[in-house]
Amino acid sequence: MPTTGGVELSEFVQHLFLGLVQGSFWVLLALGLSIIFGLMGIINFGHGAFYMLGAFVGYTVVSSMSSILGPNVSFIAALIVVPIALYFIGTILEKYVVSRIYNTENERFSGVLIMFGMSIFLPDFVRMIWGRTGRPLNIPPMFQFSILKSGMLDISAYRSFIIITTAILVLLLWLLIYRTNLGMMIRAGTNNNTMVKVLGINVSKIWRQTFGLGIALAGFSGIMISPLYSVDATMGELILVQTFIVVVVGGMGSFIGPVIGGLILGQLWALTPLIGRTQFVVQNLTGTAFGPDFWEKASDIFLFIVMAVILLLRPRGLFGQEGAFD
Repeated sequence: MPTTGGVELSEFVQHLFLGLVQGSFWVLLALGLSIIFGLMGIINFGHGAFYMLGAFVGYTVVSSMSSILGPNVSFIAALIVVPIALYFIGTILEKYVVSRIYNTENERFSGVLIMFGMSIFLPDFVRMIWGRTGRPLNIPPMFQFSILKSGMLDISAYRSFIIITTAILVLLLWLLIYRTNLGMMIRAGTNNNTMVKVLGINVSKIWRQTFGLGIALAGFSGIMISPLYSVDATMGELILVQTFIVVVVGGMGSFIGPVIGGLILGQLWALTPLIGRTQFVVQNLTGTAFGPDFWEKASDIFLFIVMAVILLLRPRGLFGQEGAFD
């Protein structure tokens, strides 16, 4: 680190890019969490566990098919198999477990307990099947190159693929929710479930499909991020907290909220370490509690600070529906 401090332009752009990658990843997870809460009122504390399960299912697909189809095709197969598998796991869980609490006393609290139980059960289940050690999942060879490299700037192909894939999925989800009959019923059920039932619409089927979709998004996020990190049974713990922060900041019951919230917090998370490399911090705060070392580790702290400020100023989040937290 230079003694005079300062941030190069290429380093700043690199962190902007990494913030966009992290934000895109949070968007996928937060949308799955948000649509389940928006329609069903269930706060899915098991979301991180299903994200982790998707990573392990994807790892199994890649490792078992690589010798036959090669690493590139097997990874693409994993991107297809994982959301389909997690969708069916989600619908089965909703049909045989979650649906039993509907219209019961303390329905929402029971939903929290069920999903919290899944967050405990699934990591132990994964350890029984795959073992306790983490598993590496390499970036596919077709993405092992840089689109742009200059100084400290390195726009990698795989991270760019995450951004593009997220943008496409967000568009497809928007079209599903706002331009299809199923989406119209989902939105109607979110606002007034009783009226939807009176109109003769099979609400239980819509809830099952929506729950499965939310779980599928969690699993897909798991396999997408796995090549950047190791596949481990504990990988869903921290990400669950971060995802809840994104949803709270963006607003419960909103589609655009998690998207905007994820992108904003992604940039905050990526740019915070650069504060410690500015001339002011290096020259005036080195050796103090708020010196360069503090800012290197402060990203997660500022996520909580932003959430606290948003809750104080606007309890329903930036784009949340009135009464979403009631």
